[in-house]
Amino acid sequence: MTGQDTKPEFVRVIDVSGLEPGVREQMSFEATVDECTAIAARLKLLALTEFSADLYVLRELSGDVSVFGDLTAELEQACVVTLDPVKESVEASVMQRFTARDDDDDDEADDEDPPEPIRDDEIEVGEVLVQNLSLALNPYPRAPGAAFETVADMAGEPTGPFAALAQLRETGEKAKKE
Repeated sequence: MTGQDTKPEFVRVIDVSGLEPGVREQMSFEATVDECTAIAARLKLLALTEFSADLYVLRELSGDVSVFGDLTAELEQACVVTLDPVKESVEASVMQRFTARDDDDDDEADDEDPPEPIRDDEIEVGEVLVQNLSLALNPYPRAPGAAFETVADMAGEPTGPFAALAQLRETGEKAKKE
């Protein structure tokens, strides 16, 4: 989300008040067409045609809740070379803990991935799923056959940030041969 007024694109609230400790419950979620459109806009995708998750929810003996499972998505991103649409299927594992404990009582507050809060016996997993989708995206989608072209200056010599390094490498290789 980009601002305080922004409505979340994909909200899925689970009431955990009735979960028995040690009993795992299976749940499935699927985004609507409108939700897919909003998620695609947020993640700067050309399109998100399907987004779903199959999750297990487990209340631990400590009272914390663990959510784990898999998400799948069908999407299009822009090729980093040609900007042509690149269709991709994404599959990713999801694992997140939720706690009702205060941060002051939480020994894990310094963890790299601290637990999300349980508020009023509810957890919100939609944002967790969107964040996991974001992390699973190919950062450099490339259309089949797309390749970067070498740029040359007026004299036909390669230019760019690595041209000087390539020239140094060639000079070093020539010196070794001599």
